[in-house]
Amino acid sequence: MAHHAVFVYIFIQSSTRIRVTHMVEGWMSRRCHNTKCSVDDVQVTGDCLTGRAGLNLFARYLRGIDLYPHLERLFGSMRKHPKGASIQELFKQILCFLFDGTSRHLAHFDVLATDPGYAATIETPPMALVSSDTVRRFCRAFSWPRIFLFRRLLQQLFLWRLRQTQPKVIVLGLDTMVMDNDDAPKRHGVKPTYKKVLGFAPLQMTWGRYLIDAVFRGGDKHSNHDDTVIKMLRHVVRMLRTRFSETVPIIIRMDSGFCDQKIFEALETLKGNRSGGQFLAR
Repeated sequence: MAHHAVFVYIFIQSSTRIRVTHMVEGWMSRRCHNTKCSVDDVQVTGDCLTGRAGLNLFARYLRGIDLYPHLERLFGSMRKHPKGASIQELFKQILCFLFDGTSRHLAHFDVLATDPGYAATIETPPMALVSSDTVRRFCRAFSWPRIFLFRRLLQQLFLWRLRQTQPKVIVLGLDTMVMDNDDAPKRHGVKPTYKKVLGFAPLQMTWGRYLIDAVFRGGDKHSNHDDTVIKMLRHVVRMLRTRFSETVPIIIRMDSGFCDQKIFEALETLKGNRSGGQFLAR
């Protein structure tokens, strides 16, 4: 039997942090199955401990892709008082909260606000951690025009990634995503979806694993409802032709729910002018 090392870790969630100063390595084998593994000493440490170290990489990723200047430009006017949390800080903490996934309740922000380890992980001063009331006020400040700005943000990130990778072919996917709200205690605006759950069915356009555009819609809306699909296609294609490349082939991947002659005619129209180029719908 191969030898395996056994390491002893102790985590205590309290105001007093401890660390193991020496970890005994015990060899688990038939010959030494009676080896005694014990902790030699436990001492108080002033180190800042956390169980969410992976969030630091995510926080640095947000800074590395230059997301914050775009957020400040698009949503900076929402900051009403200079003494309040900055737009950059609010978005960073909300995105880290969603990425962490420990809790889905806004009240958990009050718990995180008392954790200096969490503050160090996301590279935020402990006094700058926001409360649940601050997050609620921030979310309530969004109007429909401001919500529309998120689509512009997604498209700007899409263009940035295209310039980084310079793909020879751009493959875009178009589909709906059913959001299941059956278990939610408050379900304002939900509608029955084709998957037999109450929720919403936003229209989404993707490039690989990245979401590049989305329109929030009711659960009872068909995937090809109204002219939303045609408007989305026209907007994204014209953006690519004017701000990225006039010649790169574009492949639009859609399922049978989008098999509409109007969509194909719209693609042919785009193909026939300078905003179009080469298309393949499959």
